[in-house]
Amino acid sequence: MLSVPHPTPIPEAYPNPPDPERATTGADSYLAEPAHPKLGPANALGYRTPIQEHAPAADTKAAALLTVSGLMFTLVARYSSHLIALVTNGGLLGIACLLLLVAFAVASLAAVAQAFRTISPRFPAAPASLAFFGDIARLSREEYIARVEALSEEQALEQILHFNYTASAICVEKFRQLRRGIRFFQLAFGCWVGLAAFVAVELLG
Repeated sequence: MLSVPHPTPIPEAYPNPPDPERATTGADSYLAEPAHPKLGPANALGYRTPIQEHAPAADTKAAALLTVSGLMFTLVARYSSHLIALVTNGGLLGIACLLLLVAFAVASLAAVAQAFRTISPRFPAAPASLAFFGDIARLSREEYIARVEALSEEQALEQILHFNYTASAICVEKFRQLRRGIRFFQLAFGCWVGLAAFVAVELLG
């Protein structure tokens, strides 16, 4: 007689549900609930507050402002002989050209100064935080590791909140200086357009 082989068992479509106890150990430890349930929302807010990208954004805009201001200065210097000729000839056109030159120089220098103040503002006084690289670098490697490992969950959250507040104050100061720089730049750009128009008149005339 022929023997009929036993059918191969069909694997289950879905695996067994995970063991609840396993979620708190090993590779699944990140699924565990916070040890202190009241700190769950505070941890989520404190550690995920998007602050770090704002300061580089302000610095990038300030650098762009410096670049464009440099280009405008270069073009004004390139056609300075034509502008000087207009001022020397006098008349209403010469007076207007002189006023635009003075306003352009003052506004451009103010915009450049504000751009540098954006990149390097006056940092506010702040409590030490183990989340800040400057405070970390003041410690030895062993002391830093020991202090971090000794922190409780509440203390670690307090450290990151100090860092968030200080970083937020720096970002606000950066954007405050940047807004002033943009206003001066807008005035300088308007004067530059007027000077370009005068140069065009001089070249065509």
